[in-house]
Amino acid sequence: MRFLKASAVVASAAAGLIFAGTSAIAAPAESAPSAEPAAMEVCGFYENHVTAFYAHCADSCIWIVVDYESGPNQYKQILQRGTVDIGGARDVNNAWYSHVC
Repeated sequence: MRFLKASAVVASAAAGLIFAGTSAIAAPAESAPSAEPAAMEVCGFYENHVTAFYAHCADSCIWIVVDYESGPNQYKQILQRGTVDIGGARDVNNAWYSHVC
């Protein structure tokens, strides 16, 4: 009788490990991030090798401050959602939200 109870405990523990192992392997595959960068929306300042951009992601008019390498900072108005070319990548250090229009 003791042997049967011990066998049942071992069998049920083994089944639990197999089930847990299977679900642990399956879970990351379902929650893996998408490899397509086009699906993500970039908001704020960014640049490529040539041009600096500011992407406005809200449905409002805003003012941004653009920090230029040579010369004073300048305010620029962005009227609607979208991406705006704010200058050459060598000329622009950064840009940030200032206030709503």
